[in-house]
Amino acid sequence: MIKGYVSLILHAHLPFVRHPEVKEALEERWLFEAITECYLPLIQIFDKLLKEKVRFRITLSITPTLMAMLEDKYLNEKYLEYILKTLKLSKLEIGRTFNLNEELRKTSLFYNKRYNELLQIYKEYNQNLMNAFRKFDKLGCMDIITSAATHGLLPLLMVNPQAARAQIAMGVKAYTEALGHAPNGIWLPECAYSYGLDSILKEFGIKYFISEGIGVLNACPKPIYGTYAPIETQEKVYVFPRDMESSHQVWSRTLGYPGDSNYREFYRDIGFELPIEYIAPYINPEGIRIDTGLKYYKITDHTDNKEYYNRDKAMMVVKKHAKHFSNSRNAQISVASVRMEKTPIITCPYDAELFGHWWFEGPDFIYEFIKESAKENNYYELITPLDYLNKYSINEISTPNPSSWGENGDFSVWLNPTNHWIYREIHDCEDKMFWMANTYKGLSELQERGLNQAVRELLLAQASDWAFIMKNNTAVNYAKRRVFTHVERFNKLYETIISEEIDEKWLEEIEKLDNIFPSIDYRIYKGMPK
Repeated sequence: MIKGYVSLILHAHLPFVRHPEVKEALEERWLFEAITECYLPLIQIFDKLLKEKVRFRITLSITPTLMAMLEDKYLNEKYLEYILKTLKLSKLEIGRTFNLNEELRKTSLFYNKRYNELLQIYKEYNQNLMNAFRKFDKLGCMDIITSAATHGLLPLLMVNPQAARAQIAMGVKAYTEALGHAPNGIWLPECAYSYGLDSILKEFGIKYFISEGIGVLNACPKPIYGTYAPIETQEKVYVFPRDMESSHQVWSRTLGYPGDSNYREFYRDIGFELPIEYIAPYINPEGIRIDTGLKYYKITDHTDNKEYYNRDKAMMVVKKHAKHFSNSRNAQISVASVRMEKTPIITCPYDAELFGHWWFEGPDFIYEFIKESAKENNYYELITPLDYLNKYSINEISTPNPSSWGENGDFSVWLNPTNHWIYREIHDCEDKMFWMANTYKGLSELQERGLNQAVRELLLAQASDWAFIMKNNTAVNYAKRRVFTHVERFNKLYETIISEEIDEKWLEEIEKLDNIFPSIDYRIYKGMPK
């Protein structure tokens, strides 16, 4: 008997990284690794579920930057080179491991088979994974929602409300162009909400968004159902809060499923371990050792003395974890349904890249969980937030508390001594953009191109990824360079626009480099004065 609902929500996002000006950019591999380890395996399991006629409904957020990269001809050509090279290495590995160890040999055969399958899927969708997501959207098994244009952290952009508005406007426009219809929901970057954002969402027809649990638990007035039901803001936009129990079971470093000793170890890759003369053709041409994706060890209780990975054992653990996850949701629903006057919903949002990239067996876990959820003895059914609103349109009216799903539940990950300097630069550009958009009329084609490119550069500079990278101390130099580059290009455009001395040749060059959002219109910065 169905007593409640579970909503599985995946957020697929990468910053816009595209460097045709160099032969090989390490950062482009972020996309290639995500396609190979996350997006293609997820597409594979969704197709498998459809073939097996397993009914499912999930929600997928795809950011406009990721959509743009998945459809980009240059990046898809580079990805094909990447997967073919990886496939070649996997074949070479069969020979190398054949007489070394039975488990090594089995894993090398598994990798070779896997890469062949993924390449076939990639070709089936005409080397454009958006074709797969459009198919799932049309079939109704997946409700795809949008996000802000370049994943700007909207509460920190609300210093200039038109900046947040432009991020949402372009996010909705890019989604509509890619999917052929308007989005119903939005994933606010980092689940970050602050006062006033709901009025902008309402303006663009957004019905709901996902928030961190404390955003609803600390809402005013305090909702009586906690995180087991959405709330409705004063602007009639619905808020679905993240459930903490299901979050910890997947995200927790110590208690979460991905830390099981039988799962594949992320940090042991042959790109760092095999002799350079063997691995050199498959790493960076400059000799920089990088991940190849071929990893032969399991976590082994987090010791340095790692044991070999056993795929069959890992799949047995996946089934156990999927069943435990399903049983846990049944237990939650069983208790909540008795205490509530309305039907509860458990909202389970996760980064899509966790499944496959960080947690190699993640896509298999989702497959097994969906199959468990389709069984008739469950107290819950998998639905989307939109499905829930269609069933229950009357919800508590409350004002969500500003929050994010980052550390401490606030915005400090993206605003701290490691990265606070970027906002002075960005806010200055926002003021200039707002002034230009509301000042210039009767523009020439060249001036309009210049203004449109200025918005592109500003949007790219606003990406929350750069501040996040600086805080985590990973690719810091690259993140700083991206902010500096986009701000510098914006300011040069600003100066040449107001002086009426636009360098058309240079403009054409950066239009080709930063080619995201071809239909962008600088007028998204008009109106909504500070």
